Amino acid sequence: MTLFFLGIALILAGGLAAALLRRRPALADRAFGVLVAGGCALGLVPAVAALARRDMAEISFAMLMPGGPWAFGIDGLSAFFLLIVFGVGLASAIYGLAYLAVERRGGHRPVATSHLLMAVVLAALALVVTSRAVVPFLMAWESMAVLAYFLVVFESEKADVRRAGLVYLIATHTGTLALFAMFAFWGRFAETLSFDALAAGAASLPAGGALVLCLALVGFGLKAGLVPLHFWLPEAHGSAPSHVSALMSGVVIKMGIYGLLRVVSLLGAPPAWWGWLVLIVGVLSGVLGVVWALAQHDLKRLLAYHSVENIGIILLGLGVGALGMSYHLPVVAALGFAGAILHTLNHALFKSLLFLGAGAVYRATGTRAIDRLGGLARRMPLTWVAFLVGSVAIVGLPPLNGFVSEWVVYQALLRSGAAEEGGPLRLAVLGVAGLALIGALALACFAKVDGIVFLGTSRSAEAAQAREVGKAMLGPMFALALACGAIGLAPVLVVHPAVSAGALIAGLPPDAIGAAGGEVLRAMAWIAFLSLALIVLLALGWRAWAALRRRRPPVPAETWGCGYAEPTPRMQYTASSFATPLLASFGSVAGVHESRHGDAFETHPSELVLDNVALPLWSVIQGLAARLRPIQQGRLWIYLVYLMAALLLLLLYLATSGGTTSP
Repeated sequence: MTLFFLGIALILAGGLAAALLRRRPALADRAFGVLVAGGCALGLVPAVAALARRDMAEISFAMLMPGGPWAFGIDGLSAFFLLIVFGVGLASAIYGLAYLAVERRGGHRPVATSHLLMAVVLAALALVVTSRAVVPFLMAWESMAVLAYFLVVFESEKADVRRAGLVYLIATHTGTLALFAMFAFWGRFAETLSFDALAAGAASLPAGGALVLCLALVGFGLKAGLVPLHFWLPEAHGSAPSHVSALMSGVVIKMGIYGLLRVVSLLGAPPAWWGWLVLIVGVLSGVLGVVWALAQHDLKRLLAYHSVENIGIILLGLGVGALGMSYHLPVVAALGFAGAILHTLNHALFKSLLFLGAGAVYRATGTRAIDRLGGLARRMPLTWVAFLVGSVAIVGLPPLNGFVSEWVVYQALLRSGAAEEGGPLRLAVLGVAGLALIGALALACFAKVDGIVFLGTSRSAEAAQAREVGKAMLGPMFALALACGAIGLAPVLVVHPAVSAGALIAGLPPDAIGAAGGEVLRAMAWIAFLSLALIVLLALGWRAWAALRRRRPPVPAETWGCGYAEPTPRMQYTASSFATPLLASFGSVAGVHESRHGDAFETHPSELVLDNVALPLWSVIQGLAARLRPIQQGRLWIYLVYLMAALLLLLLYLATSGGTTSP
């Protein structure tokens, strides 16, 4: 743990250096980059060591704080999330140096403050996944949530950015309130507020911990962005700077997944109804997330909805794991949790890559409107290659990492169906059908994105004048792309540690399902080998074709024009025309409104949950709060009376309850 805390100190020092040296931008950027890179590298060392050893490093501090001593530790679950925090966090921070250089030259936005906030958020994220007591966990959680708000509203002069920040702030504090309630209730059945004490008191929870599980699903689900609690996510991710969007989608929302996995590991086998609830919410989030993504015309909002989709896939794996515990199927439980953990890692890599690619497109063209782009593969070939890698990964095709995690989830589902009839069979049918539908729709969506944004001809002057971005932005993108390829071609790097972490969550020894894990790994090794062989054959074929072209010079000839003598960009497919046939199948659920102008038509996506549920509910709350304004008198003595009354009520409660913290 010494290296871990030293890494945290270096990251914070990097942020502080950027703020103190803000009048010397070049030196500030260099200090920030070097210190954050060093801190992330040091932080990764104990995480990798924990995955290799399959044990936990822990340190405790005797703090005079409520709830007992503070403890921090790194086990298999924490280690995977530390890989995400430090790996994606480093790529986002380095990319942000180049991305925000334009803002620094403009001189009207606090770039140094943004770097400082980025460093503190990274430190808070690392502390969230290593805390072993409630008090430091909630302190790190709230620090992460509040400081991420300031990263989101970096361009606060824009009204839509301010609205996105407000929606995010309301959502994140609602989730935190649910977590406070969860830990307060759970803590009544434990001697202290350490995680070990909570686990020991879990058996005493009424109704199998139903209230704890429901509050966890709300509190952590709001952070993760599961349907219908996702309403803040497209707003915040679409409005934030691209490197912040990468951090939010790749890392911040994953803290909700970490929280759910940690609660399950502490509680033990959850009731079957909760596993089914998580599974169904996962399928709905996956399907609706990709349907809503298909309807988008803004590149970053489209990627944000795909985060909802992939959170659905992760929840699907988590639900399979929970049901495996409920139905006493240890192999299914471990593989389900392993698939959820792996997809959390993989989604962090390819979604961050896609957001960074979208940022490069925005910096080169000045627009995120898909229908104003086109032809960028010729003008930004390196960005296109990196974005294409992310696109292939996110739809779950071999030989990239998205296939690896979805394969593990499929294996868990199929093994549950082979176990026995009844619940496990229904689990397999629903899960396999849902995952297959999600994958097919995701493939259609990214065919739309890559085809319209990068292929064809330019649809605007901005796209026609685009130029490739610099090495400082391309470097983090290709690092993430290489990570996607490495996991896809060498799944042994992550599958075995993930299965061990899944067994840990299921309450099993790390090697309890060694045979089953070995079968999955061998099958994936064969797929990786065949994929690599195909890549080699394609490369050899391309070399042979290039050699033939050199020997036989091309013969000039008129290109067949498909019946168009003078084609224009308006003759190409648009985002609306590509997606409309698919969206029509989902009716009003797609949330698309169509407007016609003569022979032309446009589609306009709406935010169903935000516009019809969240904002009206917020208006009602504002109205109720307005009625309480008379108690705000602005006089100190009145506030002292309020405090005294609250203290008396608290003392009265303690007196009537016997002053104990256990039932």
